[in-house]
Amino acid sequence: MYLAMPLAMNMPKLATTTLVVLGGLLAARPSIAHASPCAEQARYATNGAGQAYCLYEDISLPDAEVDTYCHYLDYGYIGYSWTASPATAPYTCPGGAYLASNLQGTDYCVFNDLPLPEVELTPYCHYLDDGYIGYSWDICPAGARYAENGAGHGYCLFEDLSLPDAEVDPYCHWLEYGYIGFSWTESPATANYECPAGSRYADNGAGLGFCLFDDLWLPPADDLSSYCHYLEDGYIGYSWSL
Repeated sequence: MYLAMPLAMNMPKLATTTLVVLGGLLAARPSIAHASPCAEQARYATNGAGQAYCLYEDISLPDAEVDTYCHYLDYGYIGYSWTASPATAPYTCPGGAYLASNLQGTDYCVFNDLPLPEVELTPYCHYLDDGYIGYSWDICPAGARYAENGAGHGYCLFEDLSLPDAEVDPYCHWLEYGYIGFSWTESPATANYECPAGSRYADNGAGLGFCLFDDLWLPPADDLSSYCHYLEDGYIGYSWSL
């Protein structure tokens, strides 16, 4: 099979990529580990239903009525506030947060400079009274379905793909850079083909067309693998150990 980069994506091939044949089609098993997306003091967790979390836990709150301060997550911080009083004067913010004041009687603990993944995030702040706070996001990108196989692996799957009228090859050996897809030799029969929703078209200037699902957020795992050997059945994706 001829493997060639689409235009504007001429990245070097990594020595850490191991190519294996699955069902007669080429797929890739990147051997690098993806680090936790959370700050050092926060815990990465999943809920088994396709959402991931960064959580600050075991928070001891001040002796006051406490409100969450979570509407500026997009700016890189979350926290909580309370009305300052002599009873709260000795209070110390938890690890990873700093104490601030608005100089009008309200104090804050703020977790800032958060290493936010580049996905749509949701504050997870309604359990602060139970001692934790954080934020969540969908593990799989829009258009992909999250699934588990019951044997300790999670999947993101793009399904019901309409393929071009040509021999199609998976393009899955660059998953560690955040994209997968498929390619084909362009011809008059494929001239009107449109890539599936959620993917974009590219070409390599040498007769190959590509549909690429890119800018993927990848879960932290040391065995993240492309799942591309059923492309002819209309789906493609990737998997990892939960």
